[in-house]
Amino acid sequence: MTEKNPRYNGLHVYVFDANELQRGDVVLTRNAESTSSKGKAVSDAIAAGSGGDFSHALLCTTPPTLIEAVDAGVSNINSHNCFIHDLKHVRVLRYPNAAIASAAASAAMMSFAKAYSVRAAISSIVPGVHLDQTHDDRTFCSALVAASFRAAGAPEFQTIRPMKTTPASLQKSAHFEDVTTDVLKRVLSFENIEDMSALDGDRMPSPMAGQAKLLFGYYSALLAPIDELMAAYPGLLSFRPTSFFQCLDMIGALCFEVDKLPDTFEAHDLRQRTKAIDELAYKLLSEGKWQAMQTAAEVVDNKSMHYTLDESFKPDPDIDLEGTLGFIRQTRDQIRSRASILDDPGRPPGYSLVWDEWIRLTHVSLQYFEKRLSVLTEALGRAYPNAPSA
Repeated sequence: MTEKNPRYNGLHVYVFDANELQRGDVVLTRNAESTSSKGKAVSDAIAAGSGGDFSHALLCTTPPTLIEAVDAGVSNINSHNCFIHDLKHVRVLRYPNAAIASAAASAAMMSFAKAYSVRAAISSIVPGVHLDQTHDDRTFCSALVAASFRAAGAPEFQTIRPMKTTPASLQKSAHFEDVTTDVLKRVLSFENIEDMSALDGDRMPSPMAGQAKLLFGYYSALLAPIDELMAAYPGLLSFRPTSFFQCLDMIGALCFEVDKLPDTFEAHDLRQRTKAIDELAYKLLSEGKWQAMQTAAEVVDNKSMHYTLDESFKPDPDIDLEGTLGFIRQTRDQIRSRASILDDPGRPPGYSLVWDEWIRLTHVSLQYFEKRLSVLTEALGRAYPNAPSA
């Protein structure tokens, strides 16, 4: 624990209720409490230019994870490590169809590591500014949200241009329910608040901060041979991948499909091209940089787990019952979400180097989440033996 910041002594802030945040929830914020006058001015300009009260939009994928498009690219932030100074700086919106909202969350995850487009963001709020061309591999915050709901089949989003969607568009949409007071709760500021990110102010550095840039670099390296493949074999792919994870998905399926083709000259050429893309993707993913970021993030998470475990042995443990129950449920959701790619009949093992490596890394991450689940369950059972089941 760090020493309490005098700025927050005796003050209350707002945090996400671990039991209430759901997949597909949209979070709108503005940078009203930034220590940077420039950051605050930009936020004010975006809100005013779009005719709304907010300048940024995030989407809940699998609680406690929020996905957002920021300058560094599309990346994740953990809601457990966030707070809001004032409730007027945030709005939480919920789409009424839970199945579509969940599908939107899944669609958003496929955009992870896309690059950020400043020009597209400006074009969405400034009249008369138009994009020279569509860049499917780039996005901005509210466009990511709109594109995700469109991909999920939300009927109201089928005629909406995502790249013209602003935070104000989402705020004023009649298709969402305002659940702000349900999802956020008022609490006394934490002792370690300086280690947390203010969604309406200053963000704290994360071990995963460079992840989006790294994976976009991987995607860019793969795009040239993928484009060459699509040009040589029109109609082979149903769409052009726009992120590294979409590339993984495509390569895993394609390697399996081309292996079943009859032995012809054309099939041999297609296999060779596919093999070269697969080997390049494997080389990128297996170099270790992404794994090093994951390890650094787990070190931070481990500190929190060890604190909870140590506290569980004390007569008056500093463990939030409802928060821990919610964290256990969320960890189970993360396990289910990550395990969903395993044993995919369309991408069986033994055909793609990079897909097999991704499956291996998924098993590693699942082991970590299972460990976290075990620690939290043990600590909760000891601190609150009569607690309801999570």
